[in-house]
Amino acid sequence: MKSENEDKKQLKVELGQLIKSNREAKGDSQRELARKIKLANSNLKYIEDGINAPSPEVYKKITLLLKPNNKDRGRMDYLYSQIRGTPPPDICEFMMDNAYLYDVLRDLDNNYKKHDIQTKILNEVIFDVNKGE
Repeated sequence: MKSENEDKKQLKVELGQLIKSNREAKGDSQRELARKIKLANSNLKYIEDGINAPSPEVYKKITLLLKPNNKDRGRMDYLYSQIRGTPPPDICEFMMDNAYLYDVLRDLDNNYKKHDIQTKILNEVIFDVNKGE
């Protein structure tokens, strides 16, 4: 059985490989991407090699610049979340900007029927839009 550290190491390696493959697909060298995100080249190398995980700020910059396809982005977000124990930075920012969603998500967790969930979300969005008028 693998230890938690071994599991996280594998997750970091996979995340690093996805970052590297998306960087290469964009045609950027490691040095070019590091410069664009204002990170030391050695730090980006450690991320791509799976030695370190990107900080929230670095992860956000990487995903904004590389614009991975939905499949890769979904996998990258999953890996990042498992490594860091928190949702990706853009999701955290969205939740902070839309605090009313906390209750909606709690309701989801309390096993609302699908129709009830859709109605509640719609009502919350309409209320939020009307509140701004």
